[in-house]
Amino acid sequence: MARNRTDSHAKDRALGDEKRSDKPIHFKAKKNIYWEDWGHLRRVFIAGRVYDSVLHSDGNVTGYSPYFDVDDYVSADEIEIVN
Repeated sequence: MARNRTDSHAKDRALGDEKRSDKPIHFKAKKNIYWEDWGHLRRVFIAGRVYDSVLHSDGNVTGYSPYFDVDDYVSADEIEIVN
């Protein structure tokens, strides 16, 4: 998955500059977070570390994993926003 390719990114772009409210944020992973990769779970965020992300206009958070150079949604239950 390339960066900035989630549905929330596309919806933000479609809103236009005047209506969109997405912004870059940072979050701390409350626990190790895994994403599925072709049938294998990959640890993409390590508990206690801070990562770059985007808070989208629709309320979703997209996290960027520097280990795999991808971004995808993260659950609000698994992160703490630390801006």
